Amino acid sequence: MFMENKKLVPPDGGWGWIVVIGVSAVNLCTRSIEQSFGLLFGDLLSNLGVETTGAAVIMSTLDALINFSGLFVGPLIRTFSYRKVSLAGSILVASGLIMTSWASSMAHIIATYSIINGLGVGLTASATFVALNNYFLKRRGQAIGYSLAGTAFGMMLMPQAVTLLLDEFGFRGAIFLLGGFALNSLVGSILLQPAKWHFVPDEKCIEDGEYKQEMETIKEDGEEEETEQEEVNKLISNHLVVKTFEELKAGGLTRKSTFPRNFSTMSFAGNRAGRRRTSKESIMDSYSRLDFTGSSIQLAIDPPDSPEILSSGDNHPSRLRRNLSYPGVQFSSQNKVIKEVQKEPLKVQEKQKKTSWQRLVEFMDFDLLQDPIYLNLVFGLSVFYVAEQNFKMVMPFFFKSIGYDKTDVALFLSVQAFTDILARLILPPICDRLDVSKRTLFMSGIFFLGLCRSILAHQTDYVWILVWLVIAGFVRGAALINFAITISEYATLEKLPAAFGLHNVGKGLFVVTMGPILGKIRDATASYPICLHSQTCLIMTCVLAWSIEYCILYCRNRTTESEKSDTDTTNT
Repeated sequence: MFMENKKLVPPDGGWGWIVVIGVSAVNLCTRSIEQSFGLLFGDLLSNLGVETTGAAVIMSTLDALINFSGLFVGPLIRTFSYRKVSLAGSILVASGLIMTSWASSMAHIIATYSIINGLGVGLTASATFVALNNYFLKRRGQAIGYSLAGTAFGMMLMPQAVTLLLDEFGFRGAIFLLGGFALNSLVGSILLQPAKWHFVPDEKCIEDGEYKQEMETIKEDGEEEETEQEEVNKLISNHLVVKTFEELKAGGLTRKSTFPRNFSTMSFAGNRAGRRRTSKESIMDSYSRLDFTGSSIQLAIDPPDSPEILSSGDNHPSRLRRNLSYPGVQFSSQNKVIKEVQKEPLKVQEKQKKTSWQRLVEFMDFDLLQDPIYLNLVFGLSVFYVAEQNFKMVMPFFFKSIGYDKTDVALFLSVQAFTDILARLILPPICDRLDVSKRTLFMSGIFFLGLCRSILAHQTDYVWILVWLVIAGFVRGAALINFAITISEYATLEKLPAAFGLHNVGKGLFVVTMGPILGKIRDATASYPICLHSQTCLIMTCVLAWSIEYCILYCRNRTTESEKSDTDTTNT
């Protein structure tokens, strides 16, 4: 009897919603302090005599570590698991904050807060993102949107909490307690159980290619990868049975006319008791594709890793023998089959010979850098990220330059943050139901976001500023819920950690190279509106690059369809 193989897919819910809560907790405990950096470190930097310059160096180093840690995220998650990487990142964040509590110099702050804490934040951000993508398929947008909404809500509350802690305990006591608060991210990380534990049977008929992508998972706790020798063993056993049966179907196996018209029975056995049967699945799969009528055949096959199958003579009884109950059954070309089997391990060994550089490229998944579509995707996301970071830095100074005080600025930012969170809560379920790619939705969102910010740059009236901030905040939330999903939508789950990590590295490189250019534009023109327009130009660069790619792919598809149509017409 053959057991039916059930197709298993991510639950798209169930424990996945617990994972969403865990991801929100991790991000809340590790990232919410970033928005309160100036409030928390302001007095210490002032006492050290570095103030603005020191803050810029510390934050730049922090951002660089968060992004460049992506270079190692892919190999780390593939080697350990996203849960272990998240746990390690949580420990680094808490350790960095606690060690910063006795900082008395810039070097100390950079070493503990920027480097150790930044590395931890980068690891947790990537690991939690990969975890969500392993649990959700159709509701992926909702899961990521809800987790980001929780994080944004925490960022709104953290400034008030930091203020209370500073008043009560001072800088050193406040950051020490925040380090202890960051340890709560360990609880969130523990909730990131291996997705394979919660897979459910797929009730729908899924095509083979689509199903293969859904079943790709990141190696988790307790799972072992197959060794190279096992791959060889599978190849040998599968080749032996398939080749032999091909001979049968081609006429190498003959049957007398006296054979009864009954379905055949076949037994597979190894002639060594107690030894592990290798590649049983391959043999059974090969057998299931055959149609035997009128013959009863018995195959006794040695485990492929035994020396007998490769070294014994062609007539070795344990390799392949016919059932004597039907003496008319004869195998032809046995020698040819065995010789071809003997050649297979040599072919596999030749494929396994790789240079050190090839192994490094494969281990780090640098082959993604040869994909022009992926590179264009990273380019667009990176230039938008630079514009977004610069906008958050410039906005308070812009409002101050047109005559508004700190209270007004705080209100403006809070209004924008509120509508941003509102969009992240409302839109994900709608976006998941649309038959439009997340990348297209993101591109549409940032297009309107750029327009809103350019209009906002010319507003001075209190009411109109609030109106455009409400619109811009909502559009920003609509765009950012699809920001990271554009990567997971393009990459397979196997490649996702590396794809997301290299994307972070790309963001870091663009921030380092293009961020200062936007600052120089502001200094050279002495105009904040021009600086805001330059950010819009960067956003439109992303839209333009992706639109060109869409046009090229559309033209190629039209050409392919036209050629196929011409071929079908000619054949007809």
